[in-house]
Amino acid sequence: MVNERIEELKLKAIDFADATYKYDLSKGFQIQEWDAIRLDEFTKLIVAECANYIRETYDHWDAEPLAWTMEVAFGLHGDYA
Repeated sequence: MVNERIEELKLKAIDFADATYKYDLSKGFQIQEWDAIRLDEFTKLIVAECANYIRETYDHWDAEPLAWTMEVAFGLHGDYA
């Protein structure tokens, strides 16, 4: 089950990279740029998944500060990072 969820998140990150990457005919396909987008999105999805797990598993008053701090540390709340 866990591996299935990771696979789902990986595919979401690939779809995001495909939709976000700006192809430039003069440069051709730049795998490094596309992969950076994919990895950044996958990281955000994994961190969000972990934060949601914390929120769902533990008492709200204990979990919310930890989940929020983790999200901020990984840049999910840009203004607070």
